[in-house]
Amino acid sequence: MTNPLENVAPWALDSAWVVLAVATHAAFLALTPSVGAGEGPVEPLDAVAVAIVEEELPEPEIEEEQPVEEAPPEPQEPEPVEPPKKAKTFRAPKEPPKAPEEPPAAAPETPVTFDNIVLTNEGDEPSSWAMDPGSGESRDGPMGKPDAVVTGRSREGVLGGIIGGTGIGVVVDVGDLSRRPIPPSLKQKLERLYPKKAKQEGVEGQAVVRLQIGPDGSPSKLRLISEDPVNYRFGQICKQALQGGKWKPPLDKDGKPVTTRVTFTCGFEIRF
Repeated sequence: MTNPLENVAPWALDSAWVVLAVATHAAFLALTPSVGAGEGPVEPLDAVAVAIVEEELPEPEIEEEQPVEEAPPEPQEPEPVEPPKKAKTFRAPKEPPKAPEEPPAAAPETPVTFDNIVLTNEGDEPSSWAMDPGSGESRDGPMGKPDAVVTGRSREGVLGGIIGGTGIGVVVDVGDLSRRPIPPSLKQKLERLYPKKAKQEGVEGQAVVRLQIGPDGSPSKLRLISEDPVNYRFGQICKQALQGGKWKPPLDKDGKPVTTRVTFTCGFEIRF
């Protein structure tokens, strides 16, 4: 069983004891008989000094305010990260693709002089004409070897074309010309370009080149027909000399410049 005084504060108990002592002394004085005046000497009463001590009450303890713990911030959701894209993989075909079949090689074309006209740089003139030897027989078609392969010689008309017109790229035979193409002088050029090896060894030769002369007199489509002897660059030098020259263009029977084909022979001679 607990004592009810245990729950009383200490300062309250001290105050109660002081009040009780004061009350006891007051009661004692009241019970003491009083003595009349003039009667014998009055014995001095014992004076009781009562000191009331005021005890400083302890200041109530101030409870320190405990800091309120802040709630931890809510974790932020991480930004969604896109997964890396898968690299594209290409599977090699099980079987390598078949290489396209090469077209069959064209049959070798036999060089044919359609107009029987050969230009040469030999002679006193800068350039002169020479006729290919013929058999004396009349022929309707071009000259050549029997059973020779001829390609790209047949040309059909174009729908909507003009009768008798030469058109663009149409080659007119030399026999249908009113004026044959006239080559520039090539003697000095050939002497200047004479192959060094052939000159050192004293070798002479010739080369035959087939070419096309346009309406403006410019040569094109040069093709080496033959060279003799070989391995001395006679054919290459002949083509080089013909490429830079300007010809007088061929004219058809109406006097209009047209395109034609000729064969030119370059002769290489050493002059002492």
